[in-house]
Amino acid sequence: MSQNWLPVSTAVLESAFSGVADIDPARGLEPLRLTRRELRHAPEQLALMARFTSGVRVRLVTAADRLRVEAEFTRFVMAHLSEPASRAELLAEIDGIVVARAAADPTGLVFEPDRRDGAFRYGEPVRSTLELDLGPAAGPREVTLCLPADAGVRLLGMWATDEVRAAPPQVLPRWVHHGSSISHGGDAADACSTWPALAGRALGVAWTNLGFGGNAMIDPQTARTIAALPADVVTLKFGINIVTGDAMRRRVFVPALHGFLDTVRDAHPGVPIVVLSAISCPGFEDLPGPRRLGPDGRLTGTPRPLPEGAGALSLQGTRDAIAEVLAARDDDPLLFGMDGRELFGPDDVEHLSDGVHPDPEGYATMGQRFAAAASDPGHVLGRAFVIARDRAAQAG
Repeated sequence: MSQNWLPVSTAVLESAFSGVADIDPARGLEPLRLTRRELRHAPEQLALMARFTSGVRVRLVTAADRLRVEAEFTRFVMAHLSEPASRAELLAEIDGIVVARAAADPTGLVFEPDRRDGAFRYGEPVRSTLELDLGPAAGPREVTLCLPADAGVRLLGMWATDEVRAAPPQVLPRWVHHGSSISHGGDAADACSTWPALAGRALGVAWTNLGFGGNAMIDPQTARTIAALPADVVTLKFGINIVTGDAMRRRVFVPALHGFLDTVRDAHPGVPIVVLSAISCPGFEDLPGPRRLGPDGRLTGTPRPLPEGAGALSLQGTRDAIAEVLAARDDDPLLFGMDGRELFGPDDVEHLSDGVHPDPEGYATMGQRFAAAASDPGHVLGRAFVIARDRAAQAG
């Protein structure tokens, strides 16, 4: 193999990003899943999750047989753990097939607040150099570099054994999705195995995953980021974080969701919006949060006797509240609702790894079912994606 490493320019890399809301050019390139403006005003944990690169790809065209990537990776350490559950892994895809993997370990770390002071703790950045063997090429081909779902990435440089250019823009329907850690997929098998990644590939669309672990909280910063992104269809999935965090009573949830939808609709007047409710999680179906470990070691809700628990939301409570909001907005013909249990229902809960998060088989099931519904013109999700495809065709 050639030993002649050619630098890839910053301009090429910046134009090759897909699935991002913004890029911070300070000290390299940091892909962001909130715009820089909204990141400045976001709660600290949301800002951290927005720096984690779930669904972010770098689309390149090259005849190179190898890529060298220099970057700083940051992983998150949960309060009950002493280290992250997985390594920060880069994947290289050609024609939808993963041809190379490289993992950074150790990385920089951010530690979740504990009960003593409630403050995040940030470790020192760790710079890594990773090489990806792409195999021989007869000529230029498209190579997609998939960044990790469970880590932040600051790209400091890239080199290749042949010239590299950014892949041309995709003329595809643009799907923007927002949800919780279940959409973020930090505990998926790899960056290509989150359910939005599986669904996006199956549907042949350009997708942006704004799933934020622990932070599907109907935040205005997320709504304004969605408003700023180009989109042909938007899907929003709310429920589990509101309940597990005991974050809202019904009185707050309903107007907050109206406001979120107003922001997105005002920016995207001709775009279908689908609001999905929570998947099945037995420990929270009828119990509100905050979350706690049950006697079986799985996450469950907390009984809240009245009057202290008045208005506290269980998952069924959030589904009822979403239905109320959608019914009040029946003058919007491009607003649809979908029960999240169609993606993962009561018969699937054996695939919940901790009572909340699906295991890899569960994520695969969700991706398959979402793609099937989105391909069915008789389903509300399918009707939304038909409109999205029509919009993309007219724009193209």
